Amino acid sequence: MSSIRLICFDLGRVLVRICDGWRHACEIAGLAITVSQLDPAGEDRIHRLVCDHEVGRIDFDSFCRQIAPVLHIQPAQVAAMMDVYLLGMYPGAIELIDELHARGYQTACLSNTNTRHWQLMYDPSSPAYLPLDKLTYRFASQLIGHRKPDDAIYAHVEQAAGMRGEQIAFFDDVPENVQAARRRGWHAEQILHDGQPIHQIRQHLRRLRVLE
Repeated sequence: MSSIRLICFDLGRVLVRICDGWRHACEIAGLAITVSQLDPAGEDRIHRLVCDHEVGRIDFDSFCRQIAPVLHIQPAQVAAMMDVYLLGMYPGAIELIDELHARGYQTACLSNTNTRHWQLMYDPSSPAYLPLDKLTYRFASQLIGHRKPDDAIYAHVEQAAGMRGEQIAFFDDVPENVQAARRRGWHAEQILHDGQPIHQIRQHLRRLRVLE
């Protein structure tokens, strides 16, 4: 019998569909603008701002104001793209969570996210709605003050859930996040961008003897 007790999911590209970058978000938002190709300095600036936003060092308005000149657009346009960046749940995500609970497992999300997206996922009227209350635990970078692959965020999950690494299965699409979890003894697997993450997760869970 499997020793796993907690099934933990990343959100973006694992349980939730997201845009494929700023240009895609611009199209979804219906903005009559073109986001310029970023040079390495611009990419680095964007990354640092995203990280600061995801651990709560800057709020949503500050993020939009600071990122706008890097993208050569207006803060309101950044906000509009952020508001459409989450595209809703993958089919079968909720059914999988319900099945795991019925089999006696606990569930959690562990996501690098931000306050605005967290609010949208909790809003039943939003296309980004995800019934997060179905999960046993909800771990988000902006609430914890650390982001993956920082070791501290994985330690936080273990402490909050009262679990050892070998009792946790984890699914994420970013290799560095998976590797960091494995270093703590988690059963971590990378989800590939093939459009069928729930199918991949079910395959891994059968191999781990969590599902039949």
